[in-house]
Amino acid sequence: MNKSKKVKVSEKRDFAAVKYMNAVLDFLPERADKIIKMRFGVLDGYSTTLEGIGKKYNITRERVRQIIREAIAKIKKKGDKNILLIEKEIKFAIEKSNGIIKEEKLLNNLSQNVKTQGAIKFFLKVINGVEFRVGGLEIEKSFYLKDFNFEQWNKCKDIAKNVLMERKSAISSEEVIKEISSIDSTIKKDVILDYLDVCKEIKINNFGKWGMIDWSDINPKGAREKAYLIMKEYGKPLHFTKVAEFIDKHGLSKKKSHPQTVHNELIKDKRFVLVGRGVYALSEWGYKRGTVKDVLDDIFKQSGKPLSKDEILNKVLASRKVKKSTIMINLNNFFVRVDRNRYTVKK
Repeated sequence: MNKSKKVKVSEKRDFAAVKYMNAVLDFLPERADKIIKMRFGVLDGYSTTLEGIGKKYNITRERVRQIIREAIAKIKKKGDKNILLIEKEIKFAIEKSNGIIKEEKLLNNLSQNVKTQGAIKFFLKVINGVEFRVGGLEIEKSFYLKDFNFEQWNKCKDIAKNVLMERKSAISSEEVIKEISSIDSTIKKDVILDYLDVCKEIKINNFGKWGMIDWSDINPKGAREKAYLIMKEYGKPLHFTKVAEFIDKHGLSKKKSHPQTVHNELIKDKRFVLVGRGVYALSEWGYKRGTVKDVLDDIFKQSGKPLSKDEILNKVLASRKVKKSTIMINLNNFFVRVDRNRYTVKK
């Protein structure tokens, strides 16, 4: 069969959904049985397209849809104890997520086996008490229990958006829960993160912080934004090779980061300041671009008076990772000593 017309599901753990599915389909004609198994990917771990099934049986895509639709209707009408067993498992998994869960997360929580996930998708079509929400502008593709309170979900989502837009920065799960529950006490603390997990506009980043999906803190694009997020989260100057390493470590890039590419982007962006050999800091931390002489000029300008050698060294080393000897060379070459231990600008 043409693998290009199939969609691979991720491999993980197993439970007995495939066995139950085989039992449920047992009364169907052989062709209908095979078509359903091909469509849901329980034969070889691939979901075969309608076109692929149609070519195999020399029928149209619409006819394939009809066969599947009619078979599911018969299965629902007939009823089967195996369906009830799987229904119990699925409902329990959704209940653990407070009544609503993303499709992908539900599948992964129930099983990490490719064929089993296909069987679960089949059972989600035939069980009662579980509804599917097609993804839209505000919500991900999700499954929810019939009694799920969407009014409460909307309130939670709207409050979270307002909090984030007011903060204008990503915040931790603890802060999200605290803010939302303090604004509306009718929203239980234990449901908040599950409710936000299905929101399309609000996401959690790889550092466990929530924000709007279009924020660079949440969905960084390119090496510069990824490097900025790494620097901000680590909160200290880093060598460009470490920045590249941490981009990969925290899963911010699908491809391996190249240190030199990261270095080039750091050089171009004014948010980053070179403070040592290959070591960068963020300008928002108070670091300024320039040579050691530029730093010394700025220190004396702000001071307005002569400074001792120790004062100068401490101030420079607070903003540059350089050798003390380098600082002293610049002091002696470009500034003047006014007594045994103090320096000032040349007149």
